[in-house]
Amino acid sequence: MNLYIRTADLLAGNLMVVSNINKETVFIATRDKENPYLIQLFNRLNDKVAEIKMKNSFLRSFSIEVNGEEVATINTIPMIEVKYVHIGKINWNVIGNIPLSNYHIKNKHDVVMEVSPVILSLGQPGLQLRFRDIEDLECGVLIAIFLNKYVKTPGKPFDDGVGHFHGKKRLSYLNCDRS
Repeated sequence: MNLYIRTADLLAGNLMVVSNINKETVFIATRDKENPYLIQLFNRLNDKVAEIKMKNSFLRSFSIEVNGEEVATINTIPMIEVKYVHIGKINWNVIGNIPLSNYHIKNKHDVVMEVSPVILSLGQPGLQLRFRDIEDLECGVLIAIFLNKYVKTPGKPFDDGVGHFHGKKRLSYLNCDRS
Protein backbone atom coordinates (compact mmCIF):
# COMPACT_ATOMS: atom_id res chain seq x y z
CA MET A 1 0.00 0.00 0.00
CA ASN A 2 1.28 3.49 -0.84
CA LEU A 3 0.60 6.57 1.29
CA TYR A 4 1.62 10.19 0.68
CA ILE A 5 2.41 13.18 2.91
CA ARG A 6 3.11 16.73 1.74
CA THR A 7 6.56 17.99 2.74
CA ALA A 8 5.13 21.43 3.61
CA ASP A 9 2.87 19.80 6.22
CA LEU A 10 5.83 17.94 7.71
CA LEU A 11 8.11 20.96 7.95
CA ALA A 12 5.83 23.68 9.25
CA GLY A 13 2.40 22.32 10.00
CA ASN A 14 0.83 21.09 13.19
CA LEU A 15 -1.66 19.14 11.07
CA MET A 16 -0.50 16.55 8.53
CA VAL A 17 -2.79 14.74 6.11
CA VAL A 18 -1.75 11.26 5.04
CA SER A 19 -3.55 10.20 1.86
CA ASN A 20 -3.61 7.31 -0.56
CA ILE A 21 -3.02 7.32 -4.32
CA ASN A 22 -6.61 8.52 -4.92
CA LYS A 23 -6.03 11.56 -2.66
CA GLU A 24 -8.41 10.14 -0.03
CA THR A 25 -7.45 10.91 3.56
CA VAL A 26 -6.31 7.79 5.39
CA PHE A 27 -4.85 9.40 8.53
CA ILE A 28 -4.55 12.85 10.06
CA ALA A 29 -1.51 13.47 12.27
CA THR A 30 -1.38 16.34 14.74
CA ARG A 31 1.58 17.88 16.54
CA ASP A 32 0.90 19.61 19.84
CA LYS A 33 2.12 23.22 20.05
CA GLU A 34 2.85 22.95 23.78
CA ASN A 35 4.61 19.59 23.49
CA PRO A 36 6.12 19.33 19.98
CA TYR A 37 7.34 15.78 20.61
CA LEU A 38 3.76 14.52 20.99
CA ILE A 39 2.45 13.43 17.60
CA GLN A 40 -0.99 11.82 17.47
CA LEU A 41 -2.44 9.86 14.56
CA PHE A 42 -6.18 9.82 13.90
CA ASN A 43 -8.18 7.77 11.39
CA ARG A 44 -10.96 9.08 9.12
CA LEU A 45 -13.52 8.75 11.91
CA ASN A 46 -11.40 11.01 14.16
CA ASP A 47 -10.47 8.12 16.48
CA LYS A 48 -6.95 8.25 17.88
CA VAL A 49 -5.18 5.12 16.63
CA ALA A 50 -1.55 5.84 17.56
CA GLU A 51 0.82 8.37 19.06
CA ILE A 52 4.51 9.00 19.56
CA LYS A 53 5.67 10.81 22.67
CA MET A 54 8.82 11.45 24.65
CA LYS A 55 9.41 8.60 27.06
CA ASN A 56 12.57 9.88 28.75
CA SER A 57 13.80 13.44 28.19
CA PHE A 58 17.27 12.78 29.62
CA LEU A 59 18.01 9.87 27.26
CA ARG A 60 15.94 11.35 24.41
CA SER A 61 13.94 8.17 23.99
CA PHE A 62 10.50 8.11 22.44
CA SER A 63 7.61 5.69 22.71
CA ILE A 64 5.21 4.68 19.93
CA GLU A 65 1.80 3.52 21.13
CA VAL A 66 -0.80 1.91 18.88
CA ASN A 67 -4.31 1.58 20.36
CA GLY A 68 -2.95 2.51 23.80
CA GLU A 69 -0.23 -0.18 23.86
CA GLU A 70 3.48 0.58 23.51
CA VAL A 71 4.73 -1.23 20.41
CA ALA A 72 8.07 0.47 19.70
CA THR A 73 10.74 2.76 21.11
CA ILE A 74 13.19 5.09 19.40
CA ASN A 75 16.41 6.17 21.08
CA THR A 76 17.96 9.14 19.27
CA ILE A 77 21.45 8.93 20.75
CA PRO A 78 22.99 5.88 18.97
CA MET A 79 22.67 7.27 15.46
CA ILE A 80 25.71 6.69 13.28
CA GLU A 81 26.00 9.51 10.73
CA VAL A 82 22.19 9.50 10.52
CA LYS A 83 22.20 6.53 8.14
CA TYR A 84 20.97 3.95 10.64
CA VAL A 85 18.37 4.02 13.42
CA HIS A 86 17.21 1.04 15.45
CA ILE A 87 13.59 0.93 16.58
CA GLY A 88 13.32 -1.18 19.70
CA LYS A 89 10.63 -3.65 20.76
CA ILE A 90 9.57 -4.39 17.18
CA ASN A 91 13.21 -4.80 16.10
CA TRP A 92 13.08 -2.63 12.97
CA ASN A 93 16.18 -1.09 11.41
CA VAL A 94 16.01 2.14 9.41
CA ILE A 95 18.73 2.16 6.74
CA GLY A 96 19.46 4.82 4.13
CA ASN A 97 19.73 8.57 3.82
CA ILE A 98 17.42 9.69 6.62
CA PRO A 99 17.89 13.50 6.29
CA LEU A 100 16.88 13.29 2.60
CA SER A 101 13.98 10.92 3.44
CA ASN A 102 15.23 8.17 1.16
CA TYR A 103 15.41 5.07 3.34
CA HIS A 104 13.86 1.69 4.01
CA ILE A 105 12.92 -0.12 7.19
CA LYS A 106 13.79 -3.78 7.63
CA ASN A 107 12.75 -6.44 10.09
CA LYS A 108 15.50 -9.08 9.89
CA HIS A 109 15.91 -9.38 6.12
CA ASP A 110 12.39 -8.35 5.05
CA VAL A 111 11.64 -4.79 3.96
CA VAL A 112 8.70 -3.51 6.01
CA MET A 113 8.46 0.00 4.57
CA GLU A 114 10.21 2.24 2.06
CA VAL A 115 10.22 6.04 2.16
CA SER A 116 11.26 8.22 -0.76
CA PRO A 117 10.73 11.81 -1.87
CA VAL A 118 8.18 12.32 -4.63
CA ILE A 119 6.49 15.17 -6.51
CA LEU A 120 2.77 15.20 -5.75
CA SER A 121 -0.01 16.78 -7.78
CA LEU A 122 0.35 20.49 -8.53
CA GLY A 123 4.13 20.07 -8.30
CA GLN A 124 4.22 19.92 -4.50
CA PRO A 125 7.07 17.94 -2.93
CA GLY A 126 6.10 15.11 -0.63
CA LEU A 127 6.97 11.70 0.74
CA GLN A 128 5.84 8.36 -0.58
CA LEU A 129 5.49 5.61 2.02
CA ARG A 130 5.33 2.07 0.60
CA PHE A 131 4.19 -0.62 3.05
CA ARG A 132 4.43 -4.37 2.67
CA ASP A 133 1.74 -5.18 5.27
CA ILE A 134 -1.32 -3.14 6.15
CA GLU A 135 -0.76 -3.93 9.86
CA ASP A 136 2.35 -1.71 9.89
CA LEU A 137 0.58 1.46 8.69
CA GLU A 138 0.11 3.32 11.98
CA CYS A 139 3.58 2.65 13.37
CA GLY A 140 5.27 3.27 10.01
CA VAL A 141 3.52 6.61 9.42
CA LEU A 142 4.54 7.86 12.87
CA ILE A 143 8.15 6.78 12.33
CA ALA A 144 8.30 8.56 8.95
CA ILE A 145 6.85 11.77 10.44
CA PHE A 146 9.22 11.61 13.41
CA LEU A 147 12.33 10.98 11.31
CA ASN A 148 11.43 13.69 8.80
CA LYS A 149 10.76 16.34 11.43
CA TYR A 150 13.25 15.69 14.20
CA VAL A 151 16.39 14.24 12.63
CA LYS A 152 18.91 16.72 11.26
CA THR A 153 22.09 16.31 9.29
CA PRO A 154 25.22 14.97 11.02
CA GLY A 155 27.63 17.37 12.67
CA LYS A 156 24.95 19.42 14.40
CA PRO A 157 25.40 19.41 18.20
CA PHE A 158 22.88 17.69 20.43
CA ASP A 159 21.96 20.51 22.80
CA ASP A 160 19.21 22.94 23.68
CA GLY A 161 20.24 25.52 21.09
CA VAL A 162 21.60 27.95 23.66
CA GLY A 163 25.21 29.02 23.75
CA HIS A 164 27.90 29.95 21.29
CA PHE A 165 30.44 27.89 19.42
CA HIS A 166 33.03 29.85 17.44
CA GLY A 167 30.79 32.92 17.58
CA LYS A 168 27.74 31.24 16.05
CA LYS A 169 24.58 30.13 17.77
CA ARG A 170 24.36 26.35 18.03
CA LEU A 171 21.57 24.57 16.26
CA SER A 172 19.64 21.98 18.19
CA TYR A 173 20.10 18.36 17.12
CA LEU A 174 16.34 17.79 17.03
CA ASN A 175 14.53 20.11 14.64
CA CYS A 176 12.00 21.39 17.14
CA ASP A 177 10.49 24.84 17.60
CA ARG A 178 10.95 25.84 21.22
CA SER A 179 9.17 28.89 22.55
